[in-house]
Amino acid sequence: MATETSEACAPGTASAKPTFDHSENKAGSDEVVISTAIGDMLFGYDSGVISGVLVVLGDDLDGRITADRYGRKPAIWFASILFTIGALIQATSYTIAQMSAGRILVGLGVGSASMIIPLYIAEISPAKYRGRMISIDMIFLGTGSLLAYAFNAAFGKVPHGWRYIVGLGGTSSIILGVLLIWCPESPRQLMFHGKVEECTTVVKRMYPKATQQQIDQLIAHIQLGVAESKARNEEISSFQAFKTICTVPSTRRATIVAACLMAIRQLCGFNTLMYYSITLFQIVGFRDPIAVGTVVAGTNWLMTFLSIFLIDRIGRRRLLLWSMWGMPTFLVVAAIVFRWIPLDRDTLELTTDEVGWPAIIVLVSMILFVAFYAAGLGCVPWQTNELLPLEVRAIGTALINVVLWASNIIVSSTFLSMMRGISPSGTFGFYAALSLSGYLFVIFCYPEASGMTLEEVRNVFEHGFGVRYAEEWRKQNKAGLVQHGNSDTLAMKIRDEEA
Repeated sequence: MATETSEACAPGTASAKPTFDHSENKAGSDEVVISTAIGDMLFGYDSGVISGVLVVLGDDLDGRITADRYGRKPAIWFASILFTIGALIQATSYTIAQMSAGRILVGLGVGSASMIIPLYIAEISPAKYRGRMISIDMIFLGTGSLLAYAFNAAFGKVPHGWRYIVGLGGTSSIILGVLLIWCPESPRQLMFHGKVEECTTVVKRMYPKATQQQIDQLIAHIQLGVAESKARNEEISSFQAFKTICTVPSTRRATIVAACLMAIRQLCGFNTLMYYSITLFQIVGFRDPIAVGTVVAGTNWLMTFLSIFLIDRIGRRRLLLWSMWGMPTFLVVAAIVFRWIPLDRDTLELTTDEVGWPAIIVLVSMILFVAFYAAGLGCVPWQTNELLPLEVRAIGTALINVVLWASNIIVSSTFLSMMRGISPSGTFGFYAALSLSGYLFVIFCYPEASGMTLEEVRNVFEHGFGVRYAEEWRKQNKAGLVQHGNSDTLAMKIRDEEA
């Protein structure tokens, strides 16, 4: 029988852990996760759409965090409305200014959804399946990219077909807004705002096979966890939360790890393939770059799907260590082979009409790079809001997303300039160096959090970056020796071994 606790007791407090059969109870979360995961399909669709639109656009165009104050659902609704309006404006654009306005609204919608939805899923998911549930979100992100490439291919040669491509993106945001009506609010948010009865109703829905005693125990643990968060931060203003992140060492370390991992996810160069894959494969000489780009997007989807079955079983850290080594390896291969592609660096155009063996090797290298990326780094960084304490989780997730989109801007705005300035070989070599740096960062700084409740993760960063602490916790948990309130004992054991 698997063991699940939604909230950890305050240090020094003994409490029995509510026991659940996860195979029976996780079904209560599945429909909610699938419904809200459509929100990140907007992200994937928008990323894939712009890759095709850039090729076929032609000359058609001459205070406090909302998620904390009002809950997670209103914030998701807000994001879906922004995306829908933005998609409509883009589809009806006849000027660059109008198109830009639509892109801004879509960007605000995508940015909001990418922050709130993983956080919401983490808070409604059982600890044992939390990684898998958030990975389902990544499946929808990959599905969005794949659909975008399919629509790019379908409408690429249709007159003004790009209008249909960007307009169709609004349908998924409308579906999200409708399905969200039947999704519950986060139980932790309900308890945080004193809505005990509503919290109990949601927990019963999440655990339909749980007994009343188990439900009561779970509610008691949620109350304890929320009380601890409020005790640590009575005034939950954005300023106070930001101050906590900066001044409390454990929270600061957790935020640094989460933000750095998200930055590595963007700076490794993957998004250049999402935004410029069609342009890139056009550069190396493929006559049907949209079809080739679809193969890359399909690889991303397939490997993300496979990661669902591994992320909770082998853990986030191990999944990264097993997959990230392949990223710099195949980026280096691409960087070397680019030396044999006859390319005019000023125009980024081939000086020959033939697609030779170097172009094939670049394609294979990119496919393998994407495969290793999607298996680990593509999904694990979206789990990092689990590292943050409840009282700063919303503002901390916002900061993580600031890093995400800032890194995204850097990569997307410099790719073509780097290709011209330091050559394709230098560009991909640079991405390889960043990927290798990220791999080393994971080895020394990223602790394992799978199997821990959101509140148990808080203890990890009380001990530096907690890599050793988390590994020891995982071993003891597997042996059935983990007890709430005994984190100090575990820390003392580690210190004694080091001495």
